[in-house]
Amino acid sequence: MKVATFRELMREQANAAVRISGAHHSSWSGRYGTPIGRESKLGGTANWDHSISYNPRHVDERLQEMFRNARVHLQNKADLRGYRDALRVVLHENVHLLSSVGREYAQSYRAMATQLGVRPFEEGVTELYSHLKLDEYIDELGIDQIAPGIKDVKSAQVYEQFTPAVEGFADIMERKTGVQRDELIGRLAVVPADQKFKVAAEAMYDASRLPELMPPDQRDQAVARIATAMNAGFAKVAKLPESADAETRRVVGMQAAAEGSKMVSRLKKQWQMPAPNQQVQRGAEQRRTSQPERGDGPQPPAPAAPTPASPAVPANQPSQAASAAPSAQSAASAAAALPPDIAAAARAGVSGPPLASASRLRVDQQGARGTGVGSPAAQRQGPGAQRPGPETQR
Repeated sequence: MKVATFRELMREQANAAVRISGAHHSSWSGRYGTPIGRESKLGGTANWDHSISYNPRHVDERLQEMFRNARVHLQNKADLRGYRDALRVVLHENVHLLSSVGREYAQSYRAMATQLGVRPFEEGVTELYSHLKLDEYIDELGIDQIAPGIKDVKSAQVYEQFTPAVEGFADIMERKTGVQRDELIGRLAVVPADQKFKVAAEAMYDASRLPELMPPDQRDQAVARIATAMNAGFAKVAKLPESADAETRRVVGMQAAAEGSKMVSRLKKQWQMPAPNQQVQRGAEQRRTSQPERGDGPQPPAPAAPTPASPAVPANQPSQAASAAPSAQSAASAAAALPPDIAAAARAGVSGPPLASASRLRVDQQGARGTGVGSPAAQRQGPGAQRPGPETQR
């Protein structure tokens, strides 16, 4: 809507701010608070009761003069700069009052009062956005027709203790998320002060791999942790001495965005690690894959046939007949390499009939191998029947 009078401008100020920003609504109540003292450096304030207060010397009187000089060309640039500064103050206070769905400006009171990073971030974002959008605000209200040349002059920037930090913050965010600086400032401007770090954290979360790693119901918790890290980093701006230069303040803002990025990295590492039960299962799978299943992998070769120097087939083998033929073949092949007379004896021992002089030993003739001369059968009695010898009596 184009305005033609000071009264129309004051009535339309909040609606125009909503239109150019795309915000859901403005928290402005339509009322004005107590005017700011003329000697104060403040141009205006957005009050917690959703009213706005202006400094008559900086705002009201300048804008009233602008409408009195309506459509006068070739106005003094100093006058045009004064009109533009007054409009910037109006836009700045109305940007403070922009709100998202279900939220109002006054709901950020507690965060502004207790969290050191919130107010510097709020003021820095609001001031930068006011400068970015001032020409569009002027066009929306038709002020360029009232004060020709007002868009050709530049207005002064205030809150220089905060704006460099926000610029540094936005630059790092652009690198990490791909969201351009001006677009990010626009997203931050349309929500109350206590929601701004959350919006920045959401942009960083969505640009990372966290949506792939985390369940959707964990998103809000992760965003809150990222926002808390950013907030804590930006709080250092409020602790800087007044003498700190713009570059120092800018670096602090960059570090605040980097703190959010570090939190993203920690969350990624946490969600990439398998749960304890998954680790155990994975270890079992690795052990199974390292050992072939029965019947699936290569089987060990069959035991070689006993050589002449090897012991006979163990007694626990299922069949001695099965190994007798290989044993005879091995002995025969070995005998072939012996002298003729010895080879004949070897063949006879393997394949010939049992010796005629062989007979079964009596019980009293059976004894342990290696004991030398045949011992009485009593030597094989159990331990209970033996008398203790000299060693066992000790």
